[in-house]
Parts: sequence; structure tokens; C-alpha cells
Amino acid sequence: MGNKIEHQGIIESIDMNHITVRILQTSACSDCHVKSLCSSSESKEKLIDIYNVNPDKYHKGDKVKVCGSLTMGRNAILLAFGIPLLLMILWVFIAKYLLNLQEGEIVVGIAILLSTYYFFIKIFNSKISKTFIFWIE
Repeated sequence: MGNKIEHQGIIESIDMNHITVRILQTSACSDCHVKSLCSSSESKEKLIDIYNVNPDKYHKGDKVKVCGSLTMGRNAILLAFGIPLLLMILWVFIAKYLLNLQEGEIVVGIAILLSTYYFFIKIFNSKISKTFIFWIE
């Protein structure tokens, strides 16, 4: 496995050079033998879009292995959690020590900051999604 993320999936649909694969995303403990006794195990289905493939090789309902690079996973975590955390920490220091704001004002500032950040993520979703490329193995 090395430097890639792999998921087993089933082909849902095939277009000209686009395939949609349904995968079952599981939490880390979903394979545990005592998961039935634990409330923290979860799994959910996700649809993964794969572009620039030869659709003649595949058929709807085929079982395939969907892969992505480990770097892609790290970048997704950085965008979703790392950068917002750094922005919040930076804002707290600026608001508390440079602007002398009260706690309530700092919290409102964090809400505005995060809303703005995720709004821009949504706006630039098409550009960001081009950096997250999956393939079928």
C-alpha cells in the first residue's frame, strides 16, 4: 500500500470519460471484532468521481479498487482542519493581545473567520477538486 489510499468499490455509473464509484468509508475501528459492543464505530457510503479513464474496460456493477495518493489525504486534512485551526489561534492572539477584545467578541470573530474560510473553500471547490485525483487499479 505504501503511499496511497485504497478503497474497494462498485461502479455506479459510466459516462464518456467519467466513472462514479460507490465506496463504503469505514472508521478505523470498524474492522474490530468487538465493534458491535462499541458505539463509536461507523461507516457510510460515498460516491467517488474518477475522470480520464477508458470506460470500455469497465461495466456498471463491477467491483474495483479506487486509489488516491497519501499526499492527497494529508492535503485534505490540512484544508479541512489544519488551516482553520491555525487561523483561529492566530485570531485569538491578535484579538486578545493587539485589539484587547473580550471573549464574546473573539468568539464572534472566530465564527465570522471560519464562515468566510469555508465560504471561499466552497467558491473555489472546482479548482481545489482538480488537485484531488482518484484512479482505478
